[in-house]
Amino acid sequence: MIAVLTGDIVGSQKLKPNELADLGQYLKEASDLTDLSTCFEVFGGDRWQTTCHPPHSAVSLATTIRAYLLGKKGIDTRISIGIGDYKTITPEKISLSQGEAFVLSGRSLEDMPTDRRLGIELSDTIPRANIELLHASVCLLDGITVDWTLKQSQAVALSRTNLNQNELSKKFEPPISPQAFGKHLASAKWQLIKEALRSLESGLHSILIEQKSMPAKS
Repeated sequence: MIAVLTGDIVGSQKLKPNELADLGQYLKEASDLTDLSTCFEVFGGDRWQTTCHPPHSAVSLATTIRAYLLGKKGIDTRISIGIGDYKTITPEKISLSQGEAFVLSGRSLEDMPTDRRLGIELSDTIPRANIELLHASVCLLDGITVDWTLKQSQAVALSRTNLNQNELSKKFEPPISPQAFGKHLASAKWQLIKEALRSLESGLHSILIEQKSMPAKS
């Protein structure tokens, strides 16, 4: 199975042409904050797509991408995660790839309410109870993060690195005190969100390992 992230830019008509033109670079900068190797494609002017390896890290990657775009570039994005099988993957042009995960991700973004920023859809081959629990967790995560301010988002994005708080506060734009940096993280509920992301990764990893070990249906 594979995880596919599909996103679109909120209020893209208000962005400058160069901001949309540089969207692919911004997305790459966001993923560089993680240990994940990703390749992005921007299409339709304000839409983007990537795959996530391993798939259980997809929610964490989505959270990092949104925090970086909002906090560092002032650009908000909706992100839909699809987890399922795939038929073909074309790294150099992801939109040409085919499979269930791509369909789930794209369809979920189309169905996502305008006030939502994060959604997830999983293959119906995964037990329904697991799907419902993961969906509920992502809904609650979205409810906490949807109203992040620019400063809260920037602090969260910077915290995805291994630097200490003193070093992070100096990288904040403009630089602030470590105490002020800590306040932004606290108001963003970052410790709770980090714990939630760890639990989501662990739970999703177990679900996908279990799914992989199940005998194929005849």
